[in-house]
Amino acid sequence: MVDPNKRVLELLYEQGDIAAVARPVNIWLYGNRDELSGLERKLEQLGWRDCKPRLFDDVWVIIAERDQPATEEAISAMAREIESLVEDTDVDFDGWETRVENRH
Repeated sequence: MVDPNKRVLELLYEQGDIAAVARPVNIWLYGNRDELSGLERKLEQLGWRDCKPRLFDDVWVIIAERDQPATEEAISAMAREIESLVEDTDVDFDGWETRVENRH
């Protein structure tokens, strides 16, 4: 099975991305309102913005953002950080996205 983080990083690379350039990275978390609300402050302490849960198509979601590079090391650390944060909850970490940065 292909690691989804590595696949996204490969797609960025193929488009000429400069991984070391910091840019907005978004994460998607789905779950019930109470559990997501419990993560809001923790996410903010980790540097994430827009951490307030909202109802989107009848599903509660946090779509948070922070600026960081998209190197394999930075993305792997971010994914581990979020996976650890939701580990003992019913919240689903549905991945991340970012834009291509190919100019200095």
